Amino acid sequence: MQVAAPNPDLPAQLRVTPENPIRWIVVGQLLDAKNRRVLQHAHLIYDQNQIRYVGTAAPEAAILKDQKTPDLILPHHTALPGLIEGHSHTFLEGAELAAEKRADYQKQDPQTLYQRAATRLHPLARLGIIALRDGGDKDQVGLRLSRLTAAPDCPPFTARVFSPGAGIHRQGRYGGFFGKPVEDHADIESCVRARVAEGADHIKIVPTGIINFAKGQVVAPPQFSVEEIHQFRQAAHAQQKHLMAHASGELGVGYAIEGGVDTVEHGFFITDDQLARMRARNISWVPTFSPVQEQVDHADLMGWTGPTLDNLHRILENHARSLQKALARGVNVLVGSDSGSCGVAHGAGLFYEMELLERAGMPTLEILCQATHGNNRVLTGNRPFGSLEKGFKPRFIVTLDNPLETVRNLQRERLVVFDGAAESSATVSLENL
Repeated sequence: MQVAAPNPDLPAQLRVTPENPIRWIVVGQLLDAKNRRVLQHAHLIYDQNQIRYVGTAAPEAAILKDQKTPDLILPHHTALPGLIEGHSHTFLEGAELAAEKRADYQKQDPQTLYQRAATRLHPLARLGIIALRDGGDKDQVGLRLSRLTAAPDCPPFTARVFSPGAGIHRQGRYGGFFGKPVEDHADIESCVRARVAEGADHIKIVPTGIINFAKGQVVAPPQFSVEEIHQFRQAAHAQQKHLMAHASGELGVGYAIEGGVDTVEHGFFITDDQLARMRARNISWVPTFSPVQEQVDHADLMGWTGPTLDNLHRILENHARSLQKALARGVNVLVGSDSGSCGVAHGAGLFYEMELLERAGMPTLEILCQATHGNNRVLTGNRPFGSLEKGFKPRFIVTLDNPLETVRNLQRERLVVFDGAAESSATVSLENL
């Protein structure tokens, strides 16, 4: 099928201006992510602050005052909500693969890390990523970004950041580069209260270490017991915060589930029985294929050969099977790339994660709905974005390449509307993300 070339005048035609304070467009199809459906020949009316109307019927005259016809009719375009990155370490430079350079980057002072992270938020929004749930850092970079992006005077076209502050790990165990130990506080409850007092949007704990690729498994024992994780849950929920848990390995994932976390992040080596318990307990899963897939994609640079490379392939194949089983059981699978981790670039990492989910068997419509409305509902607290519905912020994507055919089409040029402004993703350089 031949598709018409992008129209370079479209960004200007989509923008809200003093002369045109309300825009009325009609698109060939529109993703209603909240109701998991696609509207055909849909009307979308918005101003600088909110969406005024979405529907397939012609809008009422009262919405538009004297306007009788749409500003734009785009019969071959698709409109969908802006994307939400479900797991990001915004302070890290994800695209870098060299261990020494990554270590040097993290040695920079907190102000420099903050400034470099803040500069990412504008290009990310122009790519169509309107919000990020951060996975933590020890220098309060994420907390500062959260305050910046929540402020009324936040710079325009800036992705919103939700941060836990420092992740919480056991003294001397994995997590020191993005967290602080629970032992800094008298007990678990006071630790959680301290994070909230600092401004945490959610609570991040680190029940397990990471995968030993050479051995093909998580070797270290869990950092927290089931009872301790349950205490974290109680303390977080008492503060009306959801509990995000880094967990891989059968034993550690099991502890996280039994302790009652709200989201399992990564979840490599999860079992069928654990998936059933997640569904029964309404625990969401963010599988993050990207960090392991990047190890395979760059195995030559990373030095992985022979049995280790075989382990990586086996881990990904098993993870894909677990994803299919999770979907069949009705587990709430959300979308996050772990951007900032080794090889997972900000922006591009989320689009790649969506592609990996699609390759692994997650339906395209489900991926798009979960990367927008689903992530917003569970991970960012039902904010007025992530869905195209009346009263929500006008933060959405318009694309000529149909993402409902394959999410890979979102990696092609698209237009992004953000609170009345409009830009093409083609204007964004991916080099420094």
